[in-house]
Amino acid sequence: MKQFEYKTTEFEPRGKWLKIIRMETSELEDKLNEMGKDAWELIDSIDYAVEGFTQKVILFFKREK
Repeated sequence: MKQFEYKTTEFEPRGKWLKIIRMETSELEDKLNEMGKDAWELIDSIDYAVEGFTQKVILFFKREK
């Protein structure tokens, strides 16, 4: 039977990205690629927004043990 381990990571847009509606996706892609290199698979995410502005994104990963 397969077994998995799980990891939760917070991604918070910084600097100028807090002041505009659209978050810089390349920063998020870098984080996802970094996790993927260690065999982590993104399984879900939660976006926390206030008045239409993304404050942070919670990323949920899993990988086989």
